[in-house]
Amino acid sequence: MNTLNIQSVKKELPVFTTILDNHQQLNQYLKEVIFEHRQQYPETTYSNVKAWHTEWMTHQKNPKFQPIVDLVISACEFISQGYFNQKVEFKCFNMWAMIYEKGEHAVKHSHYPSDFACAYYVDVEPGCSPIIFEDTLKIYPENGMLVVFPAMLHHEVPPTDARRIVISMNLDKHYC
Repeated sequence: MNTLNIQSVKKELPVFTTILDNHQQLNQYLKEVIFEHRQQYPETTYSNVKAWHTEWMTHQKNPKFQPIVDLVISACEFISQGYFNQKVEFKCFNMWAMIYEKGEHAVKHSHYPSDFACAYYVDVEPGCSPIIFEDTLKIYPENGMLVVFPAMLHHEVPPTDARRIVISMNLDKHYC
């Protein structure tokens, strides 16, 4: 291959948001699990997230996160069927939890080559930073909010003025 020509088309990509039913009880459980996990594994790794976060394969290391993994997989399958008119099974490729404190942020990045990425807001304080997609769409988190988006979308979190506890995942098609 000598050269690679690039053309492009403009196409809007959807970002899906919902507040999960009965999220108060789920969030209390997840908050306890995250703080317990942080106490057991206080270290963090280098990444786009400039805040404490768990390792990338936390869902495999700690089965207490399985309830949120199952909910997110169901949401992605619902989106695929309802919005894209395709019945697809998904699997969680990786999952991590984050605790942003005042001044912490995430630099612009994407989650390509995964199919979907998501953020689930476990506990966010008033005044915490939004997630910003492609420099244009700002979504201000709420407790219990699930945000699902095509993993190729670039996004960032500006320095926050308040705490935000988030669980993120990358999901891929599951081929049997």
